[in-house]
Amino acid sequence: MFALLLLQLFLAFPFSASAATAVLTDYFRESWSTRQGLPHNTINSISQTPDGYLWFATWEGVARYNGREFKVFGREQQTGLPDSGIRALHLDPKGRLLLGGSRGGMALLQDQQWRPVDPVSSLVNEVRGDAKGQLWVGTEGGGLFCLQTDGSRQQWTRHHGLPSNTIYSLLHDKQGGLWVGTAEGLAYLHDGKLTKVANSPKSPVFALTFYKNQLYMATERGLFQQQGEGFVLVQPELQHTAISRLLVDHHGDLWIGTVEEGIFRLSNYGLEQLTAKQGMPNNRVLTIYEDNEHSIWLGTNGGLFRLRDAPFATLSTEQGLPDNFVRTVLQHSDGSIWIGTARGVARYLNGKLLTEQNLLPEQSVLSLAETATGDVLVGTYSSGVFQYSDGKLTKLLDRSSGLLSNEVRAILPLQDGSIWLGTAQGLNHYQAQQMQSYTTREGLTADFVVALHKIGDVLWIGTGTGVTRLVNGKFEPLPLSQLDQTEYAFDFFEQAEQKLLWLATDRGLVRYRLDTAELSLVGRKAGIPFDKIFQVQADLHGNLWLSSNRGILRISQQDANAVADGTATSIAYELYGESDGMLSAQANGGSNPAAILAQDGALWFATASGVSRVQPDRLAVFAEATPPVVLEELLVNGVTQKISDSIELPPDSDRVELHFAGLGYVMPGRIRYRSQLIGFDANWLDRGQQNFAEYTNLAPGRYEFQVQAANPGGKWSETARIELIKQPYWWQTRNFQWLSALSSIALLLLLVYWRMSSLRHSEQRLKRQVAEKTAELQQKANSLQAADEEKSALLAQLHQQTLALALQARQDGLTGLANRRAFDEVLSKEFMRSQRLKQSMALAFIDIDHFKKINDTWSHNAGDLALVAIAEKIRQHSRSVDCAARWGGEEFALLMPSTSLEQAQLVCERLREEIMLLDWLDIADGICITVSIGIAISDELNDAKQLLFLADQALYQAKQQGRNRVCAA
Repeated sequence: MFALLLLQLFLAFPFSASAATAVLTDYFRESWSTRQGLPHNTINSISQTPDGYLWFATWEGVARYNGREFKVFGREQQTGLPDSGIRALHLDPKGRLLLGGSRGGMALLQDQQWRPVDPVSSLVNEVRGDAKGQLWVGTEGGGLFCLQTDGSRQQWTRHHGLPSNTIYSLLHDKQGGLWVGTAEGLAYLHDGKLTKVANSPKSPVFALTFYKNQLYMATERGLFQQQGEGFVLVQPELQHTAISRLLVDHHGDLWIGTVEEGIFRLSNYGLEQLTAKQGMPNNRVLTIYEDNEHSIWLGTNGGLFRLRDAPFATLSTEQGLPDNFVRTVLQHSDGSIWIGTARGVARYLNGKLLTEQNLLPEQSVLSLAETATGDVLVGTYSSGVFQYSDGKLTKLLDRSSGLLSNEVRAILPLQDGSIWLGTAQGLNHYQAQQMQSYTTREGLTADFVVALHKIGDVLWIGTGTGVTRLVNGKFEPLPLSQLDQTEYAFDFFEQAEQKLLWLATDRGLVRYRLDTAELSLVGRKAGIPFDKIFQVQADLHGNLWLSSNRGILRISQQDANAVADGTATSIAYELYGESDGMLSAQANGGSNPAAILAQDGALWFATASGVSRVQPDRLAVFAEATPPVVLEELLVNGVTQKISDSIELPPDSDRVELHFAGLGYVMPGRIRYRSQLIGFDANWLDRGQQNFAEYTNLAPGRYEFQVQAANPGGKWSETARIELIKQPYWWQTRNFQWLSALSSIALLLLLVYWRMSSLRHSEQRLKRQVAEKTAELQQKANSLQAADEEKSALLAQLHQQTLALALQARQDGLTGLANRRAFDEVLSKEFMRSQRLKQSMALAFIDIDHFKKINDTWSHNAGDLALVAIAEKIRQHSRSVDCAARWGGEEFALLMPSTSLEQAQLVCERLREEIMLLDWLDIADGICITVSIGIAISDELNDAKQLLFLADQALYQAKQQGRNRVCAA
């Protein structure tokens, strides 16, 4: 019997089966529907073309997905389809996407070019292409069609031996044969000979696949495997299940889609199931697909569903947590992880939640700690502290024992057996059955204590209004308000070797040097995207991980120290949230510990929806995949142009926009781009996550636009490129320029000749008249003198008019500020000066928010008055060395030489606030005007164009973040 049991286990888990990446319930799940841009919620088929696009067949067209948005193709001239209903997709061996659907309509797509195919007589259920280029079409009631490359076609029906004229599935084998799944069983076609497959189930065959070198058949009565001349039922638990789709993934695992019971997976974990209870849009699976990044896509009647690996994995009530609201997490010395939730404590050990060992199911747990003897102390929200020792749980302390409050947010056991406890009403010290209490009366900065840490003989206490240190029995406040008015201290993280203490606060990350007592802030000014940081943890790779209300941040320790030391002004970061595997980006703080580094190097974070963990070693895996990049759209003067390898631009092409997409689907929102317009840009421009480039007023000539994409930390993709040829106006052609030069020379020679001839004639005439005119000239001397004075006055008047015209050419007529031409000259001159003197120069772009609404609502005259008022306010904030200009429309520019980024931010913030507070009643009732400002600094830039680009990018960021704000590049 023992041998038989071993044999059964051996058969149940064959050694040849490759391990799946994770249990099915640990996969990160996402769904899409018509709310996210799908044309229809029924997803009939899925495919991916060689360029990287994903395609989804629906009853309202086929949707192309680039990771950010869907583009729908339906019944239109471009596709040639007779109807928008698409039933089947297939990528053939030649890289062509085959589409089939309603009214027998079919089309081919290759290299983004559509080619219609003559329709067949019935609804297309399935399409396949073979290596010869032939198209095989399974229909609803019309049998099987083969479309030859020469345009001829052949049809098979019941008359030719098919069990049924309704075809649901097609599968080519290595012998060149075609398996045909019909509504009444299986058929096989080879070398033109069609035969019914004996002993196959006489029921609808919805899907076919080869799994472990055996033919598997999905029917409405379960899953069958071919054995010899017959078929046997496999997975007896599915014998009454209608199976709709099959897929073998890159691990060799079998995915089984059903009509009413969701999705199953057969792997080394056994047979697992997901249904609508676990987040699927619908239990009816119409298609299953694995993309190039090994994500599994499911098409259902209720929308699109994806299962994928993610940087973070989350334990929730679905895996057995007593509650999803997690406050605290603790790494125990025995290797287990303790998790404190709103409904008690759970334990995690060796990859499993020990649900049978859950504790305190009626308590909301705030804090956890391990004593020197291995006992666990549990701080609760309303019942004080419990102690878990030798498998027994007892009440240790509460208000009746001397606790200031039963709300215990931090616990610090010491080696001597004493315990420090931070509560909502003050600090307690418990030693030898004696309790001491400390509040603001004894010197605490606040009674609300959320964090405790001990370094040597000094106890560090984090409260709601700052940090207090207990030194030699006396409380000493640590002043933090000078650091951007910091108050809350949520956590302490010590790096003893570096003699550093990091503080998580409500104004960012504070660094305290233990040797010099120096305080520094790494906060919003350095680029941290929000104020509140709850917990700090260091991984084993030189990074700091910060939890917050809006996700988990990862920053480099080296970069953080550079900012704190003043050798850097900004810091790069990675922000992780729901799209990275967290059920909620809201991490919890105000209790400790809420983040830990586990013994295996993973980091665990308490969140509002479970406890999330990340293994930093695995992050490189997500950067390995390089998303291909494609050019999606070219707009010339706002009009879409057809994309080809080379585009000729007409002479009046003042504005050229290129939109592109990195076709990655695991982290589409964090794909980075860089581009270069050869012939215009000297170097690659880092565009961050911005997926478009815009160029204005390009000079005539030949250019090449190049763009690349990369995942964070990954390699750049192959370059997508397009040639742009800007045609000149007729007066800009070389022939016209030569002709103009020759004509000018000829005209000049003619004028010289005429002038010389005229002078000679005048000389002769004067000589003849000199005698007779002497008297007359004498008489007219006074008149000539008066004429000379009049001429001098006229010349002076002309000089004044010339000066006025020169001023008009450099000044904006409405606002009186410098115009674009004058500003460009000043920018070029000041940029070279800043480079020569190695001084910082700041540039700010100021754009009036919703200016069109002002013109449309209150008239263009009101808009002009607003422009004049804002120009005056900008002029008031400008120094004599600054240059303020109207850049165009509702946009202004302010150039500030010898100005740092911090100084520029202060000036612009004051300007923004004063404009926001202006009284506009003189213009119109109810008008309210704000501005968005983008700032860039010339440090480390080699070209004034880069400064313009960075300032424009910062302005774009300010508008994207909600307007009425100042953003720095």
